[in-house]
Amino acid sequence: MKIFGDDGFRDVVFRGLMNKVFLNNFFYSLNYFLQKKKISRIYVGYDTRKSYQDILNIIKQNIKVAKEIRIFNKPVTTPYSHFISMKKKAFVIMITASHFGYKYNGFKFFLSGEKLSKLDEKLIVKKLNQKKNFYNSKKIKISKIFYNDYETFINKNLKFEIDKNILFDFSNGSAATFKNNINFLKKCKKVSFKYNGKNINLNSGSEHLKKNFIKYSKTNDYLIAFDGDADRVVIAKKNYGIIESEKLALIFGTYLKNKNFSKNKIIVGTEIVNPWLKKQIINTGITLKLSKVGDRNVIKEIKKNNALFGFETSGHFSFNNMMDGIYAAGFFLEILNKNPLLIEKVLSLKIDFKQIILGIEGNKLIKIKKFLSLLKNEMYIKFVVRKSIWNHYFKIYIYFTNKNILFKSNYFKKILLNSIKKRIKN
Repeated sequence: MKIFGDDGFRDVVFRGLMNKVFLNNFFYSLNYFLQKKKISRIYVGYDTRKSYQDILNIIKQNIKVAKEIRIFNKPVTTPYSHFISMKKKAFVIMITASHFGYKYNGFKFFLSGEKLSKLDEKLIVKKLNQKKNFYNSKKIKISKIFYNDYETFINKNLKFEIDKNILFDFSNGSAATFKNNINFLKKCKKVSFKYNGKNINLNSGSEHLKKNFIKYSKTNDYLIAFDGDADRVVIAKKNYGIIESEKLALIFGTYLKNKNFSKNKIIVGTEIVNPWLKKQIINTGITLKLSKVGDRNVIKEIKKNNALFGFETSGHFSFNNMMDGIYAAGFFLEILNKNPLLIEKVLSLKIDFKQIILGIEGNKLIKIKKFLSLLKNEMYIKFVVRKSIWNHYFKIYIYFTNKNILFKSNYFKKILLNSIKKRIKN
């Protein structure tokens, strides 16, 4: 049974992987893991979805071997949970469905500051249908708590003045908890921070910034949007639009290479990063390493190479071995304050590699890959295949330039799809 992706799991609340029978079974089987790892204290965080309350009750009812369950007393971001796991060397369950709508929920798990290993996940799945009777002679202590360590860390490491009109979109998510205690957030304008349990990511945040750009950019120089659990950030500039993740990476890497002498001049991206970035950094003295898509894979590569940072094109940036939209946003504003010309220079560069994405059913994949291989260097320069985590479905990312094809990307996509359909029939 496939449960875990590279970032926990999620589903519509009380359906599929989130149905009550499965959740009861899953969290009861978690006792095997807790017992093996000798974990006596659990921390639980949640975002602003109303459904967290029912899910929290399921967790409390099924955990038997822990001595204590500490529940954060207000919605927290996934980076906050990750940070506390690292700081306290603790096991943290984060209840969130990230950028999905409120009808979804799910989980991310951290142990001593790292995502669960694949071996740990296999252990939990293996024990799903085993019914050992766990017994605890003492009642589990359940308490509510909140630590200020994360806010202190952000404020200590990101100090700068703000002289631009900056607007933050909190996506009606858990980043709103920190809007009055993180210094740079206090000094900026804010929208979509009044959550009600059912409006997380609703027409707001990183998933909707492109749609909201015109409305917000009339009176603001920069627009910065988080997703529901704030491990993702998207940044847009007036008279420019949404800044591509590869350009943000180039800005961050160029700024950091002379600042951080303890790390190698390496940045980590994923296999679907636009090839334009590799072309741009050749003359900067920075090396780009690629990992498979997924937070866990990126962070593993960062640690392996002692890299400056890592990122995914979806807007996840890791500077402290955790994906953190709030930290990435603050770091961007620091650069805007201390080296604004760097940002202007990078934004003036033209990305001459275009990307299109095709959705492909699994039974057609072999024929399509063979067909694309025959076209290489004629119509495109690179393609990457990614499997959907839970479905028999694939995405093919294709990169090309005007040297490869003279048509606009939409037309190129149309003729490519028609060619693929003909090839499949044959």
